[in-house]
Amino acid sequence: MGGVFEVLTDEGKMICYPRKKLRHEEQDILVGDEVTAQKISRGKGSIEEVLPRKNRMKRPVVANIDQVFIVTAPMPPADFSLVDKILLNCKTQNISAVIVINKCEAASQHFFDRVLHNYDGLSDGIVTVSAHKLIGIDKLKELLKGKITCFAGQSGVGKTSLLNVILPEYKGEIGAISAKIQRGKNTTRHTQLFGFEDGFIVDTPGFSLLEIEDIKSDKLASYYDDFSEFSADCKYKNCTHISEPNCAVKKAVEKGEICGERYERYLDIFKEIREAEKNKY
Repeated sequence: MGGVFEVLTDEGKMICYPRKKLRHEEQDILVGDEVTAQKISRGKGSIEEVLPRKNRMKRPVVANIDQVFIVTAPMPPADFSLVDKILLNCKTQNISAVIVINKCEAASQHFFDRVLHNYDGLSDGIVTVSAHKLIGIDKLKELLKGKITCFAGQSGVGKTSLLNVILPEYKGEIGAISAKIQRGKNTTRHTQLFGFEDGFIVDTPGFSLLEIEDIKSDKLASYYDDFSEFSADCKYKNCTHISEPNCAVKKAVEKGEICGERYERYLDIFKEIREAEKNKY
């Protein structure tokens, strides 16, 4: 926070400042980074170097993640467009993604069916939990062991509540959902690592916007595994599944073989990326 970092070493935590050369080189230092640090005095040091990363999330901005728990819930109303974008970020960075349905005691069968219809087979699992009723917590703990896991999702879905149950030392502030705008109030202000069962949990602030920066519009479809089994039958090899004739993906949508609302969000994301590309040049 504020250019000051906590670094975990073999001797415990050190409060560290980046060396001037890192600041001059505008080297960004992220939560999850592995660094070399020089001890200056007891409990204090300097960050000398940021080691190469195996991956990097765009938002939340974290590095070297094994898996992301994308938390959603029936309230506030689920933002599946945000879920799609986080999945895309995970796909580009080779990060495992698990969809976690929290507040399951308040969810209707329609909500469960909708999540399954949108994402069944497109993530590394869908887990149903309740922080309030302590449902599915043991399953989450098993998935967390030995991994560096980032909890991500919109505000108000219960990430803090889940961490309060999983990590007794966490003691996070729980925010209410605004009755006026039906959105959660963000209680987590910064990104932080917590040790858990030979791994780490990354707590992150909730968010509602995520820009796709690393994917070109004409390559977007290649990140949709649900399109891949049909795209080989498209008339054009580089079909974007937008307006091309004889598109097998669009036919699959019409037949209900591909989730229609997910395809509509694909169109929106394609348009968003295309607009960004036009503005860039």
